[in-house]
Amino acid sequence: MPAGIGLYAPLAIAAGGLVVYTASKFLPVSFRRWCGTLTALWLIAVFGFMLLAIIPHASMTGVPFIGLTGGLLITGIGAVGAFASQGRIDPEGPVQFYYPLFLLSLAGAVAVGFAEDLFTIFVAVELSAIPVYALCAYRYREDPGALASATRYLIQGVVGTITALFGVAVVYLAGHTLRIADLPGALSTVDPSLVLLGAVMIILGYGVKLAVFPMHTWLPDAYARAPIGVTAIMVGATKIGVLIAVFLSLSAMPAGQPVIYATGIFILVIAIATMTAGNLLALNQRDLRDVLSYSSIAQMGYILLGFGIGMVYNLVLGFAAGLYYAIAYGMMKSGAFLAADAFALDAGTSEVKAMKGIGARNPVVGLSFVIFIFGLIGVPFTSGFLGKLLLERAGMVTSMLSGFVLALILAVNSAISLGYYVPVLSTLFFEKETGDPISTPSDNRKIIPLTSVIAVTLLAIITVYLGLFPESFDWISHAAQQLFVPGVP
Repeated sequence: MPAGIGLYAPLAIAAGGLVVYTASKFLPVSFRRWCGTLTALWLIAVFGFMLLAIIPHASMTGVPFIGLTGGLLITGIGAVGAFASQGRIDPEGPVQFYYPLFLLSLAGAVAVGFAEDLFTIFVAVELSAIPVYALCAYRYREDPGALASATRYLIQGVVGTITALFGVAVVYLAGHTLRIADLPGALSTVDPSLVLLGAVMIILGYGVKLAVFPMHTWLPDAYARAPIGVTAIMVGATKIGVLIAVFLSLSAMPAGQPVIYATGIFILVIAIATMTAGNLLALNQRDLRDVLSYSSIAQMGYILLGFGIGMVYNLVLGFAAGLYYAIAYGMMKSGAFLAADAFALDAGTSEVKAMKGIGARNPVVGLSFVIFIFGLIGVPFTSGFLGKLLLERAGMVTSMLSGFVLALILAVNSAISLGYYVPVLSTLFFEKETGDPISTPSDNRKIIPLTSVIAVTLLAIITVYLGLFPESFDWISHAAQQLFVPGVP
């Protein structure tokens, strides 16, 4: 079953879009509100299918671990995001398009990890991105700014698409094939500068969708104005698909050539610039969603740091650290956005200063939010701590001054993040409200849905579990080895 799941899983997710479209189009309005639960159950079924495929074969060779690992994260976060959307999408609106586009985006993201050639990777990334462009504008009637933010994302995304396609074309002209398995040999006699040009174009093209600095400007508005379920999959699910696309494409480079080292240096430069810019920009934000959005940019820098270390120092641990932290980040940041949305519903605004004491007033969501923030900071007993520990270790085991410097840069950036995480936690939990929320009701305030509470709690539990029992996910290491690009000797 593992060999054929690369075809079945994306098709099953896409088929779910047809089922949900039919249900939402022809069922009475009273039933349409349950499309979120139907979508979540469909994704859970695909998640279980892939889990059954990977567990019995965890020690076998030839298993597409990278596709299965990415697929589990994508369908898992997708199911949580769809469930959190339950009751939040107007059943009388174009709900027949929301969940099918949602599923189609996830199908493309899952397909990336099973692709065997560069063009299929490119098509899968675009299949994942195009529905998200539309979903970002879904709330344009109630939020006119949603259309502008989606348009900005679309324009920048198209530029990235053209750039990535140009990189794929350069690699094809150089190697006369697009199959990942055949390209290392085909490119071994090609001018390294041509291979490097293709690699850089692919990194920059997909880098737009990863929101690396300075191609990050679309992200804050898109995250803040998209429906919360869409933000959840943009943060974790679709980004892991693009991340896999980048390094699966780079795995086609020939071993033993300086081009791999040069590409790794380029990634490290992007990583350092991205994490530093994201953290510094987050310091000045007053909106909780903006704080989380800019910190997402910084987190992507941390992830790329691991992969860059792996390429520059010929270290598979760097790839394992980057992939592990990407998975941890996907869960932690999706949960943080879901919790922030719940706080915004209760407060009637997403301004941090208007959320005084809101975490204490909603203890379940509040505790979950603390777990996510602690994980993003790197507090022990969370998956974020182990992820950063692996990244630090990857830098230190190089036994080189440059590796120590990279580890130090990561530590400094983690310290900078305290400058915006600590004030947020202080406001949400330790500052007293200026008024009585019961005696001074606001039309903007709403009750936090039970679906949001359940979704946030589930992600918080997984965040702690992955931090305490990382050995339960040995296939992450196998997946990292399949992404690993052999460096220069």
